[in-house]
Amino acid sequence: MKRSSSRRRLRWRLQWRAILALTVIWVILWGNYSLVDVLVGMLLSWLVTVTFPLPPIRYHGRLRPLGLLRLVAATVRDLAVSSWRLALAAFGRQIDFQPAVIRVRLRSNQDLYQVETAELISIVPGSIVIDARRANRTLYLHLVDAAGPDGVEHARQQALDVERRVLEAVASTEELAEFRRKEPR
Repeated sequence: MKRSSSRRRLRWRLQWRAILALTVIWVILWGNYSLVDVLVGMLLSWLVTVTFPLPPIRYHGRLRPLGLLRLVAATVRDLAVSSWRLALAAFGRQIDFQPAVIRVRLRSNQDLYQVETAELISIVPGSIVIDARRANRTLYLHLVDAAGPDGVEHARQQALDVERRVLEAVASTEELAEFRRKEPR
């Protein structure tokens, strides 16, 4: 009983950042910058946050500039390499893909890091996250081409590398230490 009443209270709380962001999107989409449009946008934003409440995300990490730079550089590199490979395959004489669906068990235990990892994997052409399981921190990826005998294992390792780079960019010192203890040698 206690749990449902706390959920009800959470549902009706004001999520000012979400309301503000949704209001800005509303005003930009309508293209009118009048007081009425802002107030209507705020009202609708509040209704959206009450109807579709998001769970609070607890973030105790810290931004690491060098790790963030490595994450951005690796993501840009992955985007370029993957796009180039898919373009070559698309304009080649013969398209010979070996698609696969693989399971990747993540080593971090935070929702935020799981979501960031899934998003970064999905923006790179050639792979997309088709399912994410919160209970056991597992991502299921669809690969356009898992060519070669080591293709699946290579893709799994790339996904784990993305997770490692995410944690090195934004995790707390304790979370990073725990992650490194779980990492295979």
